[in-house]
Amino acid sequence: MGRLVDAVWGVSPPPTARAQIQICVSIVRASMAKAGLPDVIQTRSPGYFVEVGDDELDLHVFERAASAGRTAAEAGRFEEAASAFETALGLWRGSSCFGGGIASTVLQAPAARLDEQRLTVVEQWVDARLALGLHQQLVARLIDLVMQNPLREHLRAQLMVALSRSGRQAEALEVYRRGRRELIDELGIEPGEELRRLQESILSGRLDGAPPVNVPSVARVLPATHTASEEPAARTGAPAARSAGAAVVEPPAVPRLLPGAIADFAGRDELLASLKEALERDTESSYALRIVSITGRGGVGKTTLAVHLGHSLANRFPDGQMFAKLRGPSAQPILPTRILERFLRCLGIPGSAMPSTIEERAELFRNLVADRRMLIVLDDAIDEEQVRWLLPGSSNCPVLITSRSRLAGLEGTSSVQIDVFSTEQALELLSRILGSERIHSELPSALQLIKLCGNLALALRIVAARLVTRPHWPLSKMAARLRDERQRLDELTHGGVGVRAGLAMVYQGLPSDAQRLFRRLSMLEAAEFSSWVAAPLLDVAVGEAEDVLEFLVDAQLVDVEVAKGRRPRYRLHDLVRVYSQECLAEHENTAERAVVLCRVLSTWLLLVEEAHRRAYGGDHTLIHGTAPRPALDESVIDRELADPLRWFEDERASLITAVRQAAGAGLDELCWDLALTLVTLFEMYGYFDDWRTTHEIALAITRHNDNRRGQAAMLYSLGALHMFEYKLDEARGRLGPACELFREVGDVHGEALALRNLAFVDRIQGRLDEAMAGYEKALVMLSEVNDSTAEAHVLSNMAQIHLDRGLIVEGKQTMAAGLAAVERSGNRRVRAQILCRLGEAHLQIDEVTEAEYVFTQALETVRSVGDPVGECYALRGLAIVRSRQGSHGTAYEILEQAMVIASQAREYLAIGRIQLSLGEVAADRGSYGSAKEHLAAALDIFGRMQATKWREQTLRLMNEVSEASDDAAAAAAYAQASSG
Repeated sequence: MGRLVDAVWGVSPPPTARAQIQICVSIVRASMAKAGLPDVIQTRSPGYFVEVGDDELDLHVFERAASAGRTAAEAGRFEEAASAFETALGLWRGSSCFGGGIASTVLQAPAARLDEQRLTVVEQWVDARLALGLHQQLVARLIDLVMQNPLREHLRAQLMVALSRSGRQAEALEVYRRGRRELIDELGIEPGEELRRLQESILSGRLDGAPPVNVPSVARVLPATHTASEEPAARTGAPAARSAGAAVVEPPAVPRLLPGAIADFAGRDELLASLKEALERDTESSYALRIVSITGRGGVGKTTLAVHLGHSLANRFPDGQMFAKLRGPSAQPILPTRILERFLRCLGIPGSAMPSTIEERAELFRNLVADRRMLIVLDDAIDEEQVRWLLPGSSNCPVLITSRSRLAGLEGTSSVQIDVFSTEQALELLSRILGSERIHSELPSALQLIKLCGNLALALRIVAARLVTRPHWPLSKMAARLRDERQRLDELTHGGVGVRAGLAMVYQGLPSDAQRLFRRLSMLEAAEFSSWVAAPLLDVAVGEAEDVLEFLVDAQLVDVEVAKGRRPRYRLHDLVRVYSQECLAEHENTAERAVVLCRVLSTWLLLVEEAHRRAYGGDHTLIHGTAPRPALDESVIDRELADPLRWFEDERASLITAVRQAAGAGLDELCWDLALTLVTLFEMYGYFDDWRTTHEIALAITRHNDNRRGQAAMLYSLGALHMFEYKLDEARGRLGPACELFREVGDVHGEALALRNLAFVDRIQGRLDEAMAGYEKALVMLSEVNDSTAEAHVLSNMAQIHLDRGLIVEGKQTMAAGLAAVERSGNRRVRAQILCRLGEAHLQIDEVTEAEYVFTQALETVRSVGDPVGECYALRGLAIVRSRQGSHGTAYEILEQAMVIASQAREYLAIGRIQLSLGEVAADRGSYGSAKEHLAAALDIFGRMQATKWREQTLRLMNEVSEASDDAAAAAAYAQASSG
């Protein structure tokens, strides 16, 4: 069932996928019954089983008939062979498997394999018919086949044989010339041995019209006396010398092997200028070889840039330009020995004089170009070893290399990394191809096209080429077609060129572990990730996994960015991710992907949990679920979490996405635990939108899966969020149900934390008796579960109630107990909060020196742990100290500094209290107008927050300021509001 779901929907099956599959199977059964066919589909867990007889499946019949044809051909029974091949091919409707209408990425690869098998049988049928002397009857069919498959050399060879034997040698040679041109233009390679030998035989008149005997292969049609290393002496006029020193060189034409440059080259002017300068640089005083490499991902425009550059420098290199593509169409490297053979032939070395070893060919090549001024362009190099054999020996022949890999092993190479186009460069390219009027008339759609193409040059050119042939299409229509990720790579194909083909070529050349990691990286919905992610994706040690990841970086399939002060961050280009998802759907079923995803998300949870511990000095003020925590090497954890708060900040976007993925995968326990543990980050930096988003997602999945403890945790945390936003009624509405759910499931710790927050709401709203009772109850429960940090929180708030009631001694005693609790936990952030409260107690009884000491300690602590909210309160306390000391200007400056920090952190209570303090300082300086402005702002904030205590305090001060400024009406109004 899992494979069927993957085949139909790929990576995003609907919730009803299994039911829809069952319906489809029922329809198939009904159709077969209506046709009088037996019911061969059996339901067998975990899906379906089809049992067919020997002659009931057309694929089996095809394979048996093809095998029988090959056996007959090998025995020389060509009529029997041709008949068997015709039987096999007769089972096909059209020339593509399933009529070519394969949307499923899972089925595309097997369909392609079947298409290849069919074409092979077609070639074998032609061989058999040629062996029977039926060449004239085959010409028309072969012309069609070659037009449909222009790069298939064996079909072209068969057409050449059929034409030549029909007395049409000139046409046969023209077929060769056209094929050679297509191979060079499309792939940058010369025809293979079969075509070259066949051309020589036709030219020399040794391919006559007589049918061969018992020879079904065109490669065996040639005279047995002619081998690949021999050429007729009459043509070369030279003896068959075999060594480099004895080679007889024909006077060659100046080689101009560069492919044609494109007319609409755009977007690389600065890069082109710097590369030109590097290649043109005068090196007469130096013997050093000049090598310039252009590296970048496939499709970014490396070859286009290199070819354009080569043509622009043609006058600088009068002895010509060599060009070779170093990678074949199947991603396999073209051997340097074959490249050297091409180069040497272009330089006048005949086949009869061609050295046999690669060492001799390389020596001869260096010798021949030593005194020439030539440009050598090596395109799509795989590695340094492939390139070294092709390098000249002198500085007057610079070498330009393009490669997906960074060729760091080539000494003295100047390397230039070419990236995707900027938006401006992409617009320039589209404007040159489609016309600036068409682009600017639909600029929003053009920008969307650029984004959907990932700014990749190849993708943009394909889109532009399709739009050129469809002038009636608006750009918005093309953008709409590209929006569907499942079809995007299909749309980015034109004229036999496509993004998928280039990516497939690289992917197929990867070792198996790199292929597996590449596929699984697309499972991460995060835009970027750290290197450790590779370990749970592969289920191997981190060091081994990171080596595989770097292999993908070298292959230009994974991007890496290193910003100053940050660890490296990795990402997949948008189009690369789409192809990665296709590979994942083809090779790994839903169950396998679920296991991998759970392992990755669980490892994220492990790191988040440890980051919280290190930031808080332990697992305090937090409850956890039962989701698994996979093992991770301690050294990796230490490396990642050297600065836990910075790690939180770096991973923030990825972690929010991880919460969403956990919910989408139905991992409710992991989802709520991860969301709750992230509150450390959200609270510290005021990321309230992220807090709300992650928790609403987790609350929905816990409710869907009837996870009551998870629901309680999310309601409690959302209540805490409303507290921070000072939406106190909403907070109470979340915290009350959370308490009840925690009590029902027997979670004492969770209930205590929820009670603590309800008490805080009571305190802010002025219900001090209810608040003190709630804190006392929570304190007992927190002591039972040994959460010393939460105990310190509670004691700190209880101390504040004592201070609000004027009970200074009791307040100081309670704060001392809170400091003792926080010392047990080691949480410096909470310690700073208690110190700020202690400072306020000192100020309340006019102990200014003592207040200055504790506020200074608090400020040092919050700055060392990176706590911006704590910094606001510590600065506010120091400002009041300075005001009491008579330094009103300094106090005002410190408060303004605190205001900036509080505004950035969106800490509204701190903003209100700082405005209140600014009003106090302004009033002390006699600046009553300024004081009124600050106090009015504070009143607005406290009113919206329902912060009764501070609102009353602000009203009293506003009344005093109004009286002092002789504003009797205002003073009366504020006095009435305060008493009300």
